[in-house]
Amino acid sequence: MHNVAPSRALVRRARQLLQLALVVIVIGVFIVVISIALSVIRLVPPSVLAYDTFLKILLVIGVIVVIAGLGIIIRAITWKTDNDLALIVGEFLAENLDAQYTFIRNVSKLGLGYIDAVLVGPPGALVFRITDREGIFANEGADWLQQNGKGEWLPASRMDLTREEVVDIKALRDYLAKRGLVDVAVFGIIVFTQGEPNTQVLVKEPKVPVSYLHSLVENLETNYLAKARIEPQIAAEIVRMLYDH
Repeated sequence: MHNVAPSRALVRRARQLLQLALVVIVIGVFIVVISIALSVIRLVPPSVLAYDTFLKILLVIGVIVVIAGLGIIIRAITWKTDNDLALIVGEFLAENLDAQYTFIRNVSKLGLGYIDAVLVGPPGALVFRITDREGIFANEGADWLQQNGKGEWLPASRMDLTREEVVDIKALRDYLAKRGLVDVAVFGIIVFTQGEPNTQVLVKEPKVPVSYLHSLVENLETNYLAKARIEPQIAAEIVRMLYDH
């Protein structure tokens, strides 16, 4: 199995964001300077109050543009070029799948959004949502609960894995369909990299399959890995679309 990440493309995208940020900041500073200059060198009599209001609005716009540029810089600097959890999953799968499969980590593309990882092979595409959360969890349908120290079941905080995964699956289907690959089978799975005793997961009629990492291949054999569904050239085309290196 090929275990890859489009790191160079993501680094290139981060650099492009930095360039965009600099342009935005320059524009913002220019607007601020113009507003200050026009307040010093007045073009209309002081009695025109609308002029002062205009300059204040112009100054605020300039400051907002500068702040937006700084925000873009922060986004570019913090842009992830790989996903450590996906790397762990990829290394595990590489021991069990042959060269017909490609595991693409840290997928991030315009028109698709961010996905932890996508496995592409003869059965189609498999979208991964990966977590290293520890604790005792219960998943029914799309809902997640977590057991606290008193044994009480409460809604899991900051944990909406199933709904996030459904969004990712739909996004990939739409992305492929817009590029002519309408009939590609797209599956999804939620993977916990931590196993027992650190993490325990109880499931009841899950909307998206859930698996521990150590039993991932076994669980996939009953659905995604059950049969081949696409031709090798289609799989290669999907890899080309997602792995822009």
